[in-house]
Amino acid sequence: MRSSTPVAFATAIETPVPLPAADITVTLDRSQGNHPISPFIYGLNVAPADVLHDLRPGLNRWGGNPSTRYNWKLGNAWNAGSDWFYRNGDYGYTGASASDDFVRESLAAGSGVLLTVPTLGWVAKNNDPGTCSFPTGDGQCGDAAKANCESPGPIADPQLANVRSDSDSVAAWIKHLVAAQHNNLRFVAMDNEPDLWGYTHYDVHPTCTSYDEIRDTYIRYASAVRDVAPQSELLGPVSCCWYFYWNSAAGAADRANHDDQDFLPWFLGQLRQHDAQHGRRTLDVLDVHFYPEGLYNDNADPDTAARRLRSTRSLWDRSYADESWIAQPIYLIPRLKQLIDQHYPGTKLGISEWNWGADTTMNGALALAEVLGILGREDVYLANYWRYPAPGTAGYYAFKLFTNYDDQGGHFGDTAIQAISSQPGLVGAYAAQQHASRQLTVLLINKDPQRDLSVALDLGDLAQARAAVLYRYSAADPQAIIKAPLAYAPATSIVLPAYSLSLLVFEAPSS
Repeated sequence: MRSSTPVAFATAIETPVPLPAADITVTLDRSQGNHPISPFIYGLNVAPADVLHDLRPGLNRWGGNPSTRYNWKLGNAWNAGSDWFYRNGDYGYTGASASDDFVRESLAAGSGVLLTVPTLGWVAKNNDPGTCSFPTGDGQCGDAAKANCESPGPIADPQLANVRSDSDSVAAWIKHLVAAQHNNLRFVAMDNEPDLWGYTHYDVHPTCTSYDEIRDTYIRYASAVRDVAPQSELLGPVSCCWYFYWNSAAGAADRANHDDQDFLPWFLGQLRQHDAQHGRRTLDVLDVHFYPEGLYNDNADPDTAARRLRSTRSLWDRSYADESWIAQPIYLIPRLKQLIDQHYPGTKLGISEWNWGADTTMNGALALAEVLGILGREDVYLANYWRYPAPGTAGYYAFKLFTNYDDQGGHFGDTAIQAISSQPGLVGAYAAQQHASRQLTVLLINKDPQRDLSVALDLGDLAQARAAVLYRYSAADPQAIIKAPLAYAPATSIVLPAYSLSLLVFEAPSS
């Protein structure tokens, strides 16, 4: 089923005209920054069929907090944990197997599948919302006064709402899916944010997770999955956030017991040692979640909006000190790649949850597009937006510029090309070429909320005569990506409206 908000095409927009001088220069260099762009960076989380068919993401993830307590044998039962009074439920699903349907629909839409499997040891015993871990005397459900492993309170009987699950059960589930989907289960993640089990799933895990527990649980379940799905790529530890990249919830004593090592380097080293001893990999992708501190919200006031756009630099820029409590350079992607090279070479990098917030606004849409451009330029292997931009919103169209800008499957190039903006704080620039067709795509992001900006685009040795089309999303047409012919010449400046996304598509030069 197609989305109810298809791309619309205008018959014309302003034709770019030569200007005596440009505000910004963007220069392309095909000899620099070349590498394949993984289709798996254009991922979503639990996207429904209509969104899958319209956005055409490269990856759809079954994940999030509910995945930890999903009972695959029942097919329609979860426990919400601390997100909603530790209640069981079906989240409105009325079919026979939500996971079977998810995998089948994702593959039918052309998306790869990332399946999160429960490794906590407990899953919901039914889908009755009246079943919960902390029932109250009046027949309702409590939240243990918001107790957690750091501030414990009442201890639940885990069997009130849950049944045991183990690695054999998970292996049986994977074996079933592999057989049903003809070995098309590309990625399997060992649970979701185990560092937070003592908070999110306090009712069945009232203690704080430690280095050793996360490692041992990962190895046990990953080995079981590897036995039945040797073709699948395995992800871990699926860490929630910056603090837990380096520490466990068990605190300073746990860290001291591990020679004061940061957690992720320790985890990589432990998996490398285990896998060498057993002669096979049980970790293919180092998977983390990343939400910029203080920005995963709907706020788009001028100060927050400006910081949101600046903060995308935390993904790559060693000179940018994060403006939150972290107050130091994060440079997430190169930092994690360096850890991989040092502690388990050959492991790939994934960010299976990310979101910069405010995706119903132009500000959030620009940040979303900037992050997608960075993920491609910085050679990340997989990434999944949490969850998915709502159809008809600014963020939806921003994502679509990368994956289906023309409603015919047109997508950003698959081979990165270096694009340098003379003022990246004002205009972001990302470029790539299609390997097969030699079609060139250039995304220009005007981050100024008030001013139109003119850009002189230097294509370098790619500036052969070729037809070009402009696809633009801006506040002028908030319900459409607008298409128009592009008159390009080396002496021409392209005008970018304030707060806009402009995708330039150059067809392969005629031979």
